Amino acid sequence: MMRVTVSATLFLAAGLCLDRSQAFLAPTPAQRPFSSSSSSLSRTSRSSHLTMALDPTSTVEALQHAGSILMAYTDDTKPTLNAEIIGVSSIAVFAGLAAVFSLLTKNLKAKNFAFTLSEAEQAAVDAVKSLYDPTEEDRSLTEAGTVGFVKRKALAEKAKEAYQKGRDDREVRDKTLYYAEIDPSFLAVLLRAANPSGGGIFYDLGSGAGRAVLAAAKLAKWKKAIGVEYLAGLHKEAVKYEGKFKRLGGSPTQFLNKDFTEVNISDAEVIFAYATKYSRDIDDVLATAPAGSRVISLDRRLNARKFKLLKTIEDPAGDLQLVFGYVYLTL
Repeated sequence: MMRVTVSATLFLAAGLCLDRSQAFLAPTPAQRPFSSSSSSLSRTSRSSHLTMALDPTSTVEALQHAGSILMAYTDDTKPTLNAEIIGVSSIAVFAGLAAVFSLLTKNLKAKNFAFTLSEAEQAAVDAVKSLYDPTEEDRSLTEAGTVGFVKRKALAEKAKEAYQKGRDDREVRDKTLYYAEIDPSFLAVLLRAANPSGGGIFYDLGSGAGRAVLAAAKLAKWKKAIGVEYLAGLHKEAVKYEGKFKRLGGSPTQFLNKDFTEVNISDAEVIFAYATKYSRDIDDVLATAPAGSRVISLDRRLNARKFKLLKTIEDPAGDLQLVFGYVYLTL
């Protein structure tokens, strides 16, 4: 029986997958952003990108074809496979799947998605982004986000460590002290769905370095935009950005170094919470929101008996993970 080497098999399988699935295509023209009148806002592509024609059917067919070709590389007339051929074929199939997934991941991360914003919204978004990532180096992208974001996340870790130092493990909050930032463009469309009156109060529960608060203050008119942050190190960082923000103009802002469970939100019009890692404490706090107020929650659904879902908006930016924004009306 003719032997098929591992290296030849892998080469053959990879070549067949790429040839049959048409993985490498020329860039296609950019797609214009568009808005949606439905309850869910769709993502759009801003710039040219490599199109991946890797639909499930073609990919499976390619891998099946690879297996058939491997069968042909034998002089055995009996319809049987020995253990060696089965093992090599399995390696080839898994290698092909790994190559497909790697290529898909790379191309998805290369895509730039954009929401349709008004000129005023875009100007506000650009101003806040420039405030937090002022240099070209800060705006450079890494696997974890912009260089500026990576720096702020590292600062958040230091702030958490400072808080934890000398405390009993039973007193320490760990899992709920997770640093994340919402993209100002995403916040813009969420606020648009919340439809603020122009004279209410905005709260960010767990405001971190203050990015969402300052973005909200620039995107809409408020009596005041308030950020509540538990970690002292992050609160100080937010206050620093607030000082720079005042030169840009916008609604009045305030940052509180407090546990949000201790804050009275009975005067809130819009409440924002990046609640992916929050404990049930956030539900208890939101339960005190006044009737008629709107709650913007990321990746956390609220009790339907207390809150009416107005809109669901998805943000496809990130490492292959969709972030869902929910806009609720407090009943």
